[in-house]
Amino acid sequence: MARTRDLVALSAILVAPLAAILVSQALPSLDAPAPASSEPLAALAPPAPAPTPAPATVEPPTPVAPVVAAAEPTAAPVPPPAGVGQAMLVRKDALVLHTHADLRWASGRPVIKAEPSHLLATRSARWDSLPERLRGLQDATMVVHAADGSTCVASVDAPRLHLEQIGDVFHSMDDDGHESFEPPADKAVLRDMVKQLFAEEDDLLLLARQRAADGRPCEGLWARRADLPPATVFGRRGASEAEAAALKAEVAAVVRAQPEFTALTGEYAEYLAPMDAERRADLPAWDEFVAINLRTTAWHEIGGSRQIVSVELQLVDRMACSDDFGGSLALLLERRDGRLVRVDQPGWLGLTALMDLEGDGVLEAVTDDGFETVLRTHDPNGAELRDAYSVPYVGCPC
Repeated sequence: MARTRDLVALSAILVAPLAAILVSQALPSLDAPAPASSEPLAALAPPAPAPTPAPATVEPPTPVAPVVAAAEPTAAPVPPPAGVGQAMLVRKDALVLHTHADLRWASGRPVIKAEPSHLLATRSARWDSLPERLRGLQDATMVVHAADGSTCVASVDAPRLHLEQIGDVFHSMDDDGHESFEPPADKAVLRDMVKQLFAEEDDLLLLARQRAADGRPCEGLWARRADLPPATVFGRRGASEAEAAALKAEVAAVVRAQPEFTALTGEYAEYLAPMDAERRADLPAWDEFVAINLRTTAWHEIGGSRQIVSVELQLVDRMACSDDFGGSLALLLERRDGRLVRVDQPGWLGLTALMDLEGDGVLEAVTDDGFETVLRTHDPNGAELRDAYSVPYVGCPC
């Protein structure tokens, strides 16, 4: 039995290499590609024994530059449309975003401040509820201009709807005929009143407070986006009594040669004509009227050499409901080569700010007549555009 076991072991040793050779010839290499033929494997002729290949020289792999995934594009801030923010009114420390705000933009409850003869109520608004043309002003940087040409730079804060009235806002009368101008003592009555006013008024303001980098309020008359080219701005300059008198005399000589002055002279004569001698004697003659009421203001270009002089001629402190003379004229003059010449465009009464927004030589302005504040600009065709706000007066202004 031991001899038999030795023969079996010897046979296994001799057969194993032969089996390995046969298997290596019958099976395809795992590293080789699959045959391209579509015939079944049984139809293929058995491969002829291949000579043992010489050891292959291993070439080092060619370095491949690493593939870096493209970065996701970052959404750039959407700037406001070109026309938005070229010039905007400022009310105290707030930017006037819209002068006829829609109540649907409001999102918060009213915050109410009620005093005799004055009502102020505000409601917060969300930027995403505003018209698309205004949304780009969120977090915008504005340059705020004052009358003298000084500026401060501020960012735009959260928007709010603004409702304000003055005068006989809370006038009421009880059954005994006693009048009251006090706000309602019942807070629910006051809230209902404000709610109704918000729903009815069509001149609600949309404001956004402006804050300078140091956190202080930034006040002025008008503002412009800081990312736009700077406008040409004229600052209002004060003058000594002697300087003002000399300028007024120089201006009067130019104004008297203008056709508007001639027309106004005729209007004043027509105003006096129906009066009796006693009434006429109480009023100044025309030359005296001009001397009393002619107003001149010098405006100097900030960072430049130009000088504009605005001229206004109208009865000063005229009562709104009186029968006083209501004629007026407004002109713009410019000092050129040492003399004053007329600027070829209309002037304005109540001029408070003067600028050239596009650098086209046409002047724009902010005016305030005591009742209404107006931003006066123009479209590409030269037609005047106006944006205005006022604080409604309840009652008779006379």
